[in-house]
Amino acid sequence: MSQWEPKIIAFLCSWCSYSAADLAGVTRLQYPSNIRIIRIPCTGRMSAKFILDALRHGADGIWVSG
Repeated sequence: MSQWEPKIIAFLCSWCSYSAADLAGVTRLQYPSNIRIIRIPCTGRMSAKFILDALRHGADGIWVSG
């Protein structure tokens, strides 16, 4: 059985979610290595093209948090 892990792209708001992820890193909390974080200025103004482009380039899932 293969050890497949989905590739998750996380679009995190610079003002809240990214700060929380940064704080988690400072406190040495770990998150799965298959999550790639992209910091964006505001998820409220995020274009759907970012999601489609990530899926087109091999992402298995998208996480938008803000």
